[in-house]
Order: sequence, then C-alpha cells, then structure tokens
Amino acid sequence: MNWIANFLALIAFVPASSVNLPPGTGTRVDSFSDNFEDRNWSYTYNAPKVYNRYHNPGSGWVNEIPAKNAPFGQSTNNKWHEGQVRGQPDIVEQVPTPSGGIPGSQYALRLATKDCGTPNVTRGTLQQDDLLLRPGNQSVNLAKGKGVSVVTRIYVPPLSEWENRQGYHIGFRVGATGEKNGKSENYWPGIWIWFNNKAGEQSYQFVVRANEKGEDAFASDRRHTRGGWWTLGMAFNEDGSISYYASPGVDDLKASDILAYRAGSQSAVATYKAYGLEFQDLDYVFFSLGSNDGQWATEFIVDDVAVYRISS
Repeated sequence: MNWIANFLALIAFVPASSVNLPPGTGTRVDSFSDNFEDRNWSYTYNAPKVYNRYHNPGSGWVNEIPAKNAPFGQSTNNKWHEGQVRGQPDIVEQVPTPSGGIPGSQYALRLATKDCGTPNVTRGTLQQDDLLLRPGNQSVNLAKGKGVSVVTRIYVPPLSEWENRQGYHIGFRVGATGEKNGKSENYWPGIWIWFNNKAGEQSYQFVVRANEKGEDAFASDRRHTRGGWWTLGMAFNEDGSISYYASPGVDDLKASDILAYRAGSQSAVATYKAYGLEFQDLDYVFFSLGSNDGQWATEFIVDDVAVYRISS
C-alpha cells in the first residue's frame, strides 16, 4: 500500500489533546440554522436549474458556467438556495425523520439528484449539484476568533442502496474567506463521504477538503459498513486552521470525535489550514451531491444544520 506510506510521509503526527473546542460549542446562530421542523417547509425549484458544463470537448476538461436569470430555487423559509455555479439537487424534500434521529425530531431533509450536468453534453461523467444554507442569500460573516463552528446530522443509507460508483457522494461544506501572504481568497473546505466500491469490500470513509497543499486527504483510516445517523462538524480555530469531526449517532460532538488517521501508536488529527489559507470569515454552509450525470445519486437525509459561535 504505497499510497499509505506516501500519505503518512506528508502529514505531521500530533497528539489529539492539541485540538480546539469541538463543533457545537457555544451559542447556536438560529438565523443561520435549520432543523426542518416547520410543517410548512417546502422547496420551490424554479426550473430549469443551473447546468454546470464540466466536460471534455476533445481538447481537455473545461468548466463552462452558463448564466441563468433569476429566480433561482429556494425554500419557503428563504434559508436554502440553489447553487448558482452548479445548480440544486433534483430532490430537496422535507420527510419524516428516520429512526434513530435526534430525539423529538419529526422532520428532516431528503437530498438526491440525477441530472446534475448539462443535457447532451456531460452524460455519464461525474458532476455535482449544490444546495446552500444562505438565508436571504446573505453571508453569515462570522470572523475568526469568535469560536465559529458548523454541525449537521446525516443519515447514511445501507451500502446496497448507494450509487454504483467509487468516489465522492455527499459533502458537508462551507463557503469561506481565507488569507495567504496578506491576500484574501474565497475557498470551500468541507467533509466528503467517499464510497469504496470494490466488489465484496464495499465501505465508506471520510475525506477532508483540503490539506495545506490543497489536496483532498483521508481524514481517518477507518472504513465503515453500517448505515445510519452520523454527526459531522467543522471547527474554525483561532490560528486559521480547520478541525474536522465525525461521530456515529446524533449525540453532540466531543473533543475525542475529531477525525484522525492512525498508524501504529501515532495518530494524525484532521486539522489543516486548507489550501494553505488561514480561515478569516464564514460566509455560508452547503451540501454537495456528486453522481454520474444521468444516474441517480446516493440518497441522503440531513437534519439540524447549525452554525455556532462562542463569542459575539
């Protein structure tokens, strides 16, 4: 397994005790959170959606984003909005909360997509749709030093129900502003769920986007085979790094839930200055769904998406 040796050579091993406070610490920012409990919650698609033309016309892969006139898709509570680069999932639907969810939760959000590229252009190629938690299409504007974090619950289906495809399936991500060498840049770090689709050895793992070099990195050596609820979170630390967390079930995240890649007696916790940028400001939260265009993506259910801060 040369890739493991190469991976371990690139990361620094640090004790888990060096991490910061776990996501969900502090005060919930209700205006930038959603638990989907409103019985009148619904989503208006305002078709046609944005089509992302990421394709190879024969001269190499290109990314063309055609313009679309408003209105874009949005939820009735004006918190969720269609991604204006790739378009929204084909199914954004309030559903009863699956068994084992947050105590008292009656409703959650179903996400699935099929036509996530451009008709007659990208069929059969890996594409992506985005759904943004961006109330009123405004940025949350929570800066570094305020103890900012984000949390969600995701219901992972049984392996038999996944799209028959190795790779990324759902991402819990943020739009943020980072800084490097005195220059500000937009970036989109997050946690992806990666499906290992080898016959007889199907499983899923957590991948973070990204390490200091801008490369996606397996956040943990563990492979999971059971479906059910997971709690995912990201903490934005005072030094500009981001720490990534995941825990089975729906309990609040603890410091020990930080993702870590273990090798022997050492472990590398998933804390990175993604792309070499120091986090400065949180703008919005979003989900990305990936699939081969024209093929139904793996269906996920999410609940209680929330932003937290420690200081005002």
